[in-house]
Amino acid sequence: MSRAAYEIRATGAVPSRLLEDFTGVTVSVDPVGTTIHADLVDEAELHGLLDALRRAGFPLTDVRRDPSSDLPEAPAKPGHLPDRPEEV
Repeated sequence: MSRAAYEIRATGAVPSRLLEDFTGVTVSVDPVGTTIHADLVDEAELHGLLDALRRAGFPLTDVRRDPSSDLPEAPAKPGHLPDRPEEV
């Protein structure tokens, strides 16, 4: 999986110090709750972020992936064919 951007909404004011371990994360707090914009490396980092919010007791109201943030896979090296299933 390539890098992807996410918008995560949580109830309450999530302190920015809770998210210090995650790069590419910005936090905005409004009267309704917190919106977190995150440019993450992979799903493991996403799950780590969601788990940190859960452990701190912040209920999630929405998690959205921005499909336009997906970067295309790197092209294969010249002369290298992608793996193909063997024919029987």
